[in-house]
Amino acid sequence: MISKNNLECIRDDFSDIDKEYKNIEQEIWGLEENPIVKKYIGLQRKKNELATKKKELYRLMKYGEYEKCDHLWVTATTHFDEGYYICIKCGLNKETLRKVFCQGAESLSFEDKIMYDVLRSYNYKSGYNTHIICDLELASAIYKKIKEQHPDIDDKTVIKYFSIALNDIRNIEVNDERKKSRAKRLGLSKDFNRWN
Repeated sequence: MISKNNLECIRDDFSDIDKEYKNIEQEIWGLEENPIVKKYIGLQRKKNELATKKKELYRLMKYGEYEKCDHLWVTATTHFDEGYYICIKCGLNKETLRKVFCQGAESLSFEDKIMYDVLRSYNYKSGYNTHIICDLELASAIYKKIKEQHPDIDDKTVIKYFSIALNDIRNIEVNDERKKSRAKRLGLSKDFNRWN
């Protein structure tokens, strides 16, 4: 229960804040007449409009990339979770379906929402299952390196090169310094250590 004295204090505080608010509001209106401020406000508005359009175009572009890809699926693992498919070509990630099931659609990032829409709306089982089990970060890095060195390579050869590279990484014994050098060459995080 608010006492009479407390109510008076609250009214006084409200009155003081209301006056300050109105003064600031009038000052803002005055500034909005300044040509530089007008230009700033116009640029901010245009920037927001472009950001909205850019976001929508990005969504459509990624949706199209995921949908049109002839997927090369690997069974990806991370240090948190195991056993979900990811396409090493386009990045479509079936873990998104599990996220929705376990945490709800509201937990998805913008990128995950695009993947989820694709995964629910078309036959994402298309493509080729490589039957390769590999850490997600490592799989993406190996594929990226193959494509950098051989931009016009066909999928069958990609799988062959990918398998060879992964076998070499896993079966050729190297010291910690060489592992760090390898991680750097592949563009992996500097503390990466999930080679198997």
